[in-house]
Amino acid sequence: MDLELRLLRSFAAIYEEGTLSRAADRLHCTQAAMSMRLKLIETEIGELLFHRRHHRLEPTSKAAELYARAVGVLAAYDEMMSATRSQKPRQRLRLGVPDDYALGILPRALACLGPDSGLEIEIVCDLSANLAAGVQDQQLDLALVTLASRPPNCVFEAELPLCWVRGQNVLTAPATAIPLAAYPEGCVFRRAMIETLDADHRPWYVQTQSRTHAGIVAAVRAGLAISSMAAGTAPAGLSECREAEGLSPLPAVPIYLLAHRPSRLGDLLQDEISSLAGPQAWRRVVSSRG
Repeated sequence: MDLELRLLRSFAAIYEEGTLSRAADRLHCTQAAMSMRLKLIETEIGELLFHRRHHRLEPTSKAAELYARAVGVLAAYDEMMSATRSQKPRQRLRLGVPDDYALGILPRALACLGPDSGLEIEIVCDLSANLAAGVQDQQLDLALVTLASRPPNCVFEAELPLCWVRGQNVLTAPATAIPLAAYPEGCVFRRAMIETLDADHRPWYVQTQSRTHAGIVAAVRAGLAISSMAAGTAPAGLSECREAEGLSPLPAVPIYLLAHRPSRLGDLLQDEISSLAGPQAWRRVVSSRG
């Protein structure tokens, strides 16, 4: 059996409208043409599809079975054609971002970008070192990272204030070790916390270590530990503070935008980072991409 689409659409119209005349009006053809299409369909199927009643066509069980399948076929075809006709080709952009920046910085840039940007964006969340390597290997087009030194392909850099972040827990006495929630060794935020506590001669230990922002946030919200995040990126329910009950301020941390080519999203990320860094923060566009 091989029903062409025109016949299948005609059958669906007859089934839904209940008469040949209304189906013909719906598909902008004559009643005679619609009657001929129905005969062709019934010949192809090899069964009667409608009982002729007074002023109405009553579908048979075979018609009901065919209609249930036809609706899906027609909907899939119409969706395919709509997508083909209405959508312009989209440029794919592969963006890498640590998940804390994905939650704290990226949404505002994406909101400014809007849905009609012409971009198809793939977002990869990972540790900064892995994202920088991804840009270097051209597996990513754009990445936002924080590393100890400027990586290759840097087009923009700034320094963001780093804040202590806590939930409802009360910090322990000065002689008691401070519980920390931190990313694995090599993380700039982790090193800033440890160096600041060491400089203050405050004992500390890593109570929770996680590769993900969700793990860090869970520990802090539960009151198990304190952590550090770039100013303005802490999720709701956590408190940011430059100094926390006798703890010294944390140093600013560098944030780098890596890219192979200019993009609207890259420009918006630069704007968002600049607003977080503040007008007095040091930042510059780097002309060398090596």
